[in-house]
Amino acid sequence: MADMKFPVVEGKPCYWPDNPVCPVCRENKVFEPHSMAILSAGALLMNRVEDSGEMSDDLDGFLSFTWHGAHDEGHGADREIGCIVDVIRDAIGGQGELYFCSTKCLRKFLNQSVDELERSVMNERGAFQPANSADPKGRTAG
Repeated sequence: MADMKFPVVEGKPCYWPDNPVCPVCRENKVFEPHSMAILSAGALLMNRVEDSGEMSDDLDGFLSFTWHGAHDEGHGADREIGCIVDVIRDAIGGQGELYFCSTKCLRKFLNQSVDELERSVMNERGAFQPANSADPKGRTAG
């Protein structure tokens, strides 16, 4: 699968891909009436009194993968680094869907999304070295 540009959904339309071919394998059809795996993200503007909800242009939907590095007295890798890979950003109406021809292609997409997050962390790692990140013996804090 070729590198893809994130986010894959922004604004309208609130679905991906734009044409009825799987965006991962580019071989099989998606959309009705074909079989497909769908990743959905969304929100509903709720009426709590009537216990009902609806899409609303007042909502912008999102789906992101985030790395939150340890800070202060926290422990963990890649301290002080924060990265976000937006998959869906500002989906007007609050909902977005991603269509794949199979769970295999959905898994490949999710793996590529996590790979993109890891690339972002590595880029930040090279650009940012927190103060006092190593002790005199060269061991990394955390």
